[in-house]
Amino acid sequence: MYESKSAPLQWTDVGNQEVWEPVIQDLLNSEAVLLSQYPKRGVNSIQHNFVARSGRNPSVGPTLSLDSITGSNAEKIELTHKLKQYKAAVFIEDARVLESSKNGIGPLKDAWASEFEYVTKDLAYNINTALYADSQTEGFGSATANPVDGLRGLLKTTGTIYGQGRSNYAVLAANVDDTTTTWTFAAFRGWLTTLRKNGAKNLRVYTTHEIKDIILNKMDANKLYLGTSAEAGFVGMPTVDGVTIVADKDCPDSHIFIVDMDATYMAEFKPISMGAQLGKTNLTDTKYLWGIFDIVFTRFNTSYKITGITA
Repeated sequence: MYESKSAPLQWTDVGNQEVWEPVIQDLLNSEAVLLSQYPKRGVNSIQHNFVARSGRNPSVGPTLSLDSITGSNAEKIELTHKLKQYKAAVFIEDARVLESSKNGIGPLKDAWASEFEYVTKDLAYNINTALYADSQTEGFGSATANPVDGLRGLLKTTGTIYGQGRSNYAVLAANVDDTTTTWTFAAFRGWLTTLRKNGAKNLRVYTTHEIKDIILNKMDANKLYLGTSAEAGFVGMPTVDGVTIVADKDCPDSHIFIVDMDATYMAEFKPISMGAQLGKTNLTDTKYLWGIFDIVFTRFNTSYKITGITA
């Protein structure tokens, strides 16, 4: 069960937004790997409008003193995406609240804290799993409550994304390898080279624990043991050519995602936080978490999706 790092909770703290806000963030980040590491950026609209740079400013280069100075702009694509809405709710009986007010926080603290921990971790798991799904949809205004977009659905070479055709702009087409089945250092370096030549600078790999083990086993085969120590294996996060390999239990089997973390972010219109008091219809007190957000990419050609790795 979650233990508060601050002062002991009082019965009046049950459901108090100020008290629970840091707890919510701790719990969201404690289990969900990709969700916790994704860059966050506050936005001011549910329909998020942003731009992707598609070309350089032509008014750059050498000049003569008598040349006219004419300004220009970098080529940009206007993109738009409707964000997604999420909730998670728990309830506790009014009788328990009354009991806690008479006896100090007592059993209510344990009941509330444990339920809040469970529902927040469940929400984190739900979002983190969706972040890998083969899904790319619009949010507000849709007939159904759609999940956040997933890397499998976003990282594609063809189709339409954010109202634009991928084939019309090189920066909107991701890199996909669905033929390689064996991980090798040569193949990995080939993927990185493609991305770096396209402008990627801040790459991170997300994959399964099984594929991370495949990589470690191949690294282990090339390791030279020195001295007489009985210690073996590796310490810390594995890296290959300076790129960190992150294993996530929610990543789909046989997949590797090489993500340019400078080209994507989670647009947050409303970060996940405790919602307002609901109108009562019975002798229970319902509290809920609520957020409006989604991940977006400002360019896709600096990220890679690899499927089918088995050895």
